[in-house]
Amino acid sequence: AYVQRHPVTREWTLEAGALVLADRGVCLIDEFDKMNDADRTSIHEAMEQQSISISKAGIVTSLQARCTVIAAANPIGGRYDPSLTFAENVDLTEPIVSRFDVLCVVRDTVDPVQDEMLARFVVGSHIKHHPSNKEGGVALEEMALPNSSDVPPIPQELLRKYIIYAKDRVHPKLNQMDQDKVARIYSDLRKESMATGSIPITVRHIESMIRMAESHAKMHLRDYVLEDDVNMAIRVMLESFIDTQKFSVMRSMRKTF
Repeated sequence: AYVQRHPVTREWTLEAGALVLADRGVCLIDEFDKMNDADRTSIHEAMEQQSISISKAGIVTSLQARCTVIAAANPIGGRYDPSLTFAENVDLTEPIVSRFDVLCVVRDTVDPVQDEMLARFVVGSHIKHHPSNKEGGVALEEMALPNSSDVPPIPQELLRKYIIYAKDRVHPKLNQMDQDKVARIYSDLRKESMATGSIPITVRHIESMIRMAESHAKMHLRDYVLEDDVNMAIRVMLESFIDTQKFSVMRSMRKTF
């Protein structure tokens, strides 16, 4: 959010930014590592408290920013070095990294099959969205990304309605959640984090596992968080933690966990 003068009245007015406009939705941020200090301060508060405070030009208020943040950042030098830790590869501070539930490292590896699928998808998308192509869009999309499963894909509109229903109507309770299992994995990750010098594991990661377990239960329209939901959250957290390690440490961790 920011303040600017109204072109007619010349009075200061408050304008909503991306995070405020994405309230109760999803905010996608590209070039996350290029943010200036002022933006980083704002996003710290938004991701921690789900709100943004403004105190400029006599305007003092707090705006809701209850949104999911998906951010993409480039590695230092343009290529991810597997011999370094995640923190050494990206120009991001520890406080802001710790506010993300999941960290995904996308490596640019040479894979002829995947590269061909990506090329077919890009070309198919351009053909599909050309003004002269009014029909056959679905066939082109299926050609670009062949479905290896016998289960037909869910129509986009139906999937959208399902997600909205699960998000608004389903609120699973944590009564049956295995607290001991979460405590053990948190303790083990803390120990590994200290030993390897990787991204610090904090209490926020417990909250992340709880949120992921709740989300998995919501996806199945459950009234309670079950063991299956907790196991899924732990698997995602472990994969995220291991994927940010040096290559040498990563191999030993996969054997441990």
